[in-house]
Amino acid sequence: MAAKEKRVSVPEEFVEGNLEGMEAVIIRIGAGDAQLVLVDGAGRWDRWVYHSVEACTAKAEELGITEIHVGEYPEKTRVRINSYQRTEASYAKGAYPEQGEVGPVKPYPENRPRPAEPLAEEEAEREKNP
Repeated sequence: MAAKEKRVSVPEEFVEGNLEGMEAVIIRIGAGDAQLVLVDGAGRWDRWVYHSVEACTAKAEELGITEIHVGEYPEKTRVRINSYQRTEASYAKGAYPEQGEVGPVKPYPENRPRPAEPLAEEEAEREKNP
């Protein structure tokens, strides 16, 4: 089994030693918040939510990112994100850690095959015509 890939929790870990090709995209969400999406040269990305577009811009500048886009993803960035292929290690954990790892379906009673039961109409017909 492949080793589990640790998810970064702060933007500094994502950027760490990998500024080449790094871009920041800032998108408004909700009434006042904004999300900072960092995209590396290969197309790997992660996002963090801040309380304003200005806070996102300040964080991107603090990280040393020179290419900052506000409001929308440029076409070349969208293409790079969509062409990124995750490593096998990233599939070693479940998408929702609180639910556990992805595996076979548990044998719930509703998932088990049931014996075919005759329909009520068929039984009524049999009783009429023995």
